Amino acid sequence: MNTIVVLLYLLSFLLIWQFVGYPSLIGIVVLKSKQVNKDYSFLPFVAFNVLTYNEEKVIEKRILRDNHL
Repeated sequence: MNTIVVLLYLLSFLLIWQFVGYPSLIGIVVLKSKQVNKDYSFLPFVAFNVLTYNEEKVIEKRILRDNHL
């Protein structure tokens, strides 16, 4: 009987840890490790691959359409 109670408490703890404890721990870690000063001047290089076959007009339209990105 004693082992069943211990097993019940252990499984209850693991269930509560899964849905409350672990997400709370991760939330605290994220809040503590937030970067204060961010550098927004960095602009990454972006390339588009347009998959077509002998479609020069379609490529031109696609590039003009996606130029605003």
